[in-house]
Amino acid sequence: MEAKPNHPSVLPQAAERRGFISHFLSAWTWKMAWRDSRSSRRKLLLFSGSIVLGIAALVAIGSLGTNLEQAIEEQAKTLLGADLVLGAQEKFSPDEEAWFKELGGEQSHEVSLTTMIYFPRTESSRLVQLRALTGGFPFYGRLETEPVSAEASFRGGSGGALVEETLLRQFNAQLGDAIRMGELTNQVAGRLQKVPGQTVALSAIAPGVYISMEQMARTGLLREGSLARYRIYFKFGPQVNVEKLVESNRARIDKFRLGFDTVEKRKRDLGRSLENLYHFLNLVGFIALLLGGVGVASAIHVHIKQKLGTVAILRCLGGSIAQTFS
Repeated sequence: MEAKPNHPSVLPQAAERRGFISHFLSAWTWKMAWRDSRSSRRKLLLFSGSIVLGIAALVAIGSLGTNLEQAIEEQAKTLLGADLVLGAQEKFSPDEEAWFKELGGEQSHEVSLTTMIYFPRTESSRLVQLRALTGGFPFYGRLETEPVSAEASFRGGSGGALVEETLLRQFNAQLGDAIRMGELTNQVAGRLQKVPGQTVALSAIAPGVYISMEQMARTGLLREGSLARYRIYFKFGPQVNVEKLVESNRARIDKFRLGFDTVEKRKRDLGRSLENLYHFLNLVGFIALLLGGVGVASAIHVHIKQKLGTVAILRCLGGSIAQTFS
């Protein structure tokens, strides 16, 4: 049976709780604690700082994960540069081109391959990713160049190449310097600073160089057996559901052996990678906090054992259990 508030066994417990609270809030308790902490304030500050930093790290990791998810959601289209990307290892056939026209939307073609670039002025060479573009890609975001007019010049087909800034710095190349790729000798028209959809890892291995499609044909690199990659980028209107469009045309995609990428697919891929990173950082932070808590608990245990003499003196002087504990 549940004990009533006035039951004899309940009254001492309630009185003991009230006594502990009154002693804990009394000025004498805090004054004694302040005096007793003179020899261990640095330790107390270290222990408190360890716990605070551990909790702050977990909160910061959680905030980082939320911010990354929000950034992916807001910048997903810019990360891909288009609504749909179809790619193949061979040049698109007339049947494929006809199907592309049926899909509609704004389209842009790209041909890319890995080759060597040669700087005659410094007599240096480097592995690069050579890309040729037609159309308005990227449809979301833009090619960031220096000078800014270099992109418009590249789009207009007036010649020149856009070369990644890291590559120019590596060989101390300047705007207007000659470069050679295959049988084509060209000039550096602008520094390429940012390209939507391009990964940092690929840029570190093979920096990008952009030329026109006409210049790509003059390089002599597109021949039988060349390891070229052909892509077509699509931009659709807001009324088009790209995921449903891909599902309804999956048979043709498989028939033509095309790879594809969409904004939602890119978001899922990035989301999985960032989720794994987030879980790893959470685990590291939790283990660090756990180890810190074990260390603090051990230190507090040693501290309490050192204070047993003080507890005994207070008890001998007439202090109650609640007062001594407080």
